[in-house]
Amino acid sequence: MSENLWSPGDSQSLLKASLTGLSLSFPLSLVLFTYERAVIPIYASVPTKLYLPHFTLLALAIPHLSSFIYLRKLSQWKRYIAGLALALAPNATYWVAIWTARWKDPYLGPAILHAVVLVPLVSAVVNCVISPMALPKFTHSVMNIITSFASYPIASYMASMLERQSRLFDVSNSQILLVLSAFTISYGIVQTDFVQPQAVKPSSKPTKGQKKRSSSSALLSISPIWKKLFALACFNLFFFLSFYPILHSPVLPDPLKVPLALPKPTAEGVRIQILSSVQSTTGLIVVGEAMTPPKKDLDAYEKAGTIHSMRYLRAAHSLLGGVWFGPRAMSLTENDKPLKDSIGVVLGDSIYGTFVLQEAARLVNSTHKAPEHALIIGLGTGIAATALHRHNLNISIVEIDPAVYNAARKFFGLPNLDPGNVFLEDARGWAARKHADFQKTGNESILYDIVIHDCFSGGGVPQQLFSMEFLEDLKSVIHPEGVIVVNFAGYVISEPSRLILRTLERTVGGKCKAFFDSMTSLTEEQLRDDFLNIVFFCSLSSEPLTFRPAYMQDLLGSPLRRQMLGTLHSREIDLSLLREGDEQDKANGLPDVITDRSNPLGKMQNQKAHRHWELMRDVLPDAIWETY
Repeated sequence: MSENLWSPGDSQSLLKASLTGLSLSFPLSLVLFTYERAVIPIYASVPTKLYLPHFTLLALAIPHLSSFIYLRKLSQWKRYIAGLALALAPNATYWVAIWTARWKDPYLGPAILHAVVLVPLVSAVVNCVISPMALPKFTHSVMNIITSFASYPIASYMASMLERQSRLFDVSNSQILLVLSAFTISYGIVQTDFVQPQAVKPSSKPTKGQKKRSSSSALLSISPIWKKLFALACFNLFFFLSFYPILHSPVLPDPLKVPLALPKPTAEGVRIQILSSVQSTTGLIVVGEAMTPPKKDLDAYEKAGTIHSMRYLRAAHSLLGGVWFGPRAMSLTENDKPLKDSIGVVLGDSIYGTFVLQEAARLVNSTHKAPEHALIIGLGTGIAATALHRHNLNISIVEIDPAVYNAARKFFGLPNLDPGNVFLEDARGWAARKHADFQKTGNESILYDIVIHDCFSGGGVPQQLFSMEFLEDLKSVIHPEGVIVVNFAGYVISEPSRLILRTLERTVGGKCKAFFDSMTSLTEEQLRDDFLNIVFFCSLSSEPLTFRPAYMQDLLGSPLRRQMLGTLHSREIDLSLLREGDEQDKANGLPDVITDRSNPLGKMQNQKAHRHWELMRDVLPDAIWETY
């Protein structure tokens, strides 16, 4: 008779394994939450998460494999091992991440980081939580592995929920991991048996001296409970007073209360100062500066091409923009009124030309209406918003991250706006609400003459902000003679660019033009192979879209505006080059336009996110990305 493969004991084991899997979800969610939050500022979101599930599942399986029997032999020490792994994680994550990131490989770097840091950490935590089965049956091992795997999606969901908890914005990754480490080791102390077994000797009549020593030992002996309490007190005092500062990650505290300058220049000679660092809705928001060198060293810096006198805004590993200041804050004439930040520092041109290029919406002369109201979706450093305000337009802003808005106000010269014109929320919900209000009342209090849509970040795009449904909602607040400007970072001659163009033309009626922001003319091969900012201009007017020349008053004293707006027509992209691929897109099964039901844009851009990461590493020195 064949052996029965399932028994009542197996049902109990299944229940126990299931409970273990659920109990594993919480510590695993904390590990994933802190790990991703620590790595994304260095590797960005897409490269960080590409192999993350694979290495996490590997780490979940390792403690259950029979070949790792030595882990089970150390079961009495497993809580101490897990506590040690958690304590070392903040420093290990940071240093291994910056070391591998310097290889400039967004595929190999994160993979090595996950293998060296994440796998041992998760394996130690899993080994700490699971309990060994009484019977080492194959069925039990499979059940344990399956329930551990099942804890991963639960933990991932919990980690995503933790990301949105504003109460955790002011709690650092080191604080979470080190407190979890102290708790784990403390629990190990509680579970440790402090009673020393006494050796049993053959009965013999004790001497008088042995009786006296036995009586003294009994009086001096300490209860195991008091031993544990004493050990817990000593460990926690020693851990938090002595080891906590050492084990804390070298990243700056967030929120950063006062500006902090690095004591020495970096290996590249860059002198870095961090003005602000705060966790927020879209990740870590950092305002930093490549400081101006001493006057005597300025010529040497210029000759060496070393970055200096530059202020930048980054969200995690995405550069949202920046400006020049100090000796690099230039103007066309001495009479030009400079832009200043909140404490009076004179600010110069944008480090990116694309934000100035967006201002060409003011130069559209085919709409028969001078612009009065402008809407900015995706603020960044506020270059376009500030310029339009200086041209006396009434500005409204929709920005999902309050920290970005605060940074633009304090450090990049964004003027005070009417509170009723600032909407710190997701643009999709804002546009849907405005459209619904318009359908109820039949009119809109403000119709925007210019709408600038710039939501690119971290190598990807919020794909829901490029769909027909969103653009239709947005049309309800655009004047019939208005212009919509859409910035897109990627390859000009590519599937995503064609998708966006077709969607815009379908929405607004087919009157669009596109321009690139490169300082030099580009060949067709470069339009196909170079990662660029592409700015689409589309008019709702029935007239063909045309632009007037830029005059001196349009330039606001800016050399960059003279360069970008004065050569606008030479930057125009021949849209027939994009339309040539429409038939091929159809043959490849791509949708004609982007809709909520059929939106491949996010996936397409994620495939290009690694190239964007490499580009950002080439644009700025490593030290700027490593200092936050």
